[in-house]
Amino acid sequence: MEFKRKYTEDIKKIVISFANTEGGEILIGVDNDGAAVGVDNADEIMLKATNAVRDSIKPDVTMFVLCEAKEIEGKMVVAVKVQRGTARPYYLAGKGIRPEGVYVRQGASTVPATESAILKMIQETAGDDYETARSLKQELTFAGAEKAFKEENIRFGDEQKRTLGIIGEDGAFSNLGLLLSDQCVHTIKVAVFEGSTKTVFKDRAEFSGSLLEQLNDVYEYIDEHNRTRAEFSGLKRIDMRDYPPEAIREALLNAIV
Repeated sequence: MEFKRKYTEDIKKIVISFANTEGGEILIGVDNDGAAVGVDNADEIMLKATNAVRDSIKPDVTMFVLCEAKEIEGKMVVAVKVQRGTARPYYLAGKGIRPEGVYVRQGASTVPATESAILKMIQETAGDDYETARSLKQELTFAGAEKAFKEENIRFGDEQKRTLGIIGEDGAFSNLGLLLSDQCVHTIKVAVFEGSTKTVFKDRAEFSGSLLEQLNDVYEYIDEHNRTRAEFSGLKRIDMRDYPPEAIREALLNAIV
């Protein structure tokens, strides 16, 4: 339980910490020693708290929060009751899923969550499915993916992102969204060797960005190094590649998937 003499903005952090751990209750209008001092306008404070919870905390935690006025020691106070949420980690919308936006309870204190604690909460709520779990990065753009979808005449709006699982049911980007975004943290490294011993590099490159862009760029890079030779059958010339393009495409897709 947390006591607050008056309403303050840090109540949002306390709500988040309760929702991310085992729940709890905030009493507004109560001194630190537990003595009721009361509030002047309980309805106004309840409205402030309700709006703050609705507008400043993601994903939606309102179903786990109840604000009510009650009398303690003859004084009117506001109780904000918070249950443990099911879509942890909850975070400040303006900060994102990172330590400065995610809070937990540590004893009687509200403290920023560590990255390992955040990852543990994500795993607990999303299970072992990496792609559907919420991404730690939420400031994502999709210029590369939009280009790839446009080339195939496929719409790529929010509705399609939800259908594909790029945006989860909680409205946050998933790890699949991170992989397809311009901010994808993974890269693909490609090398061309002299001979079959893999000891001498002829060329090498590293590709970044959306996995869809990387896939296309890597294929073009390999295609440039896939030599064409001529074979003759009688008077007919037949151009042959060192490696069949279809085999390269399949091997590349298998490597990424």
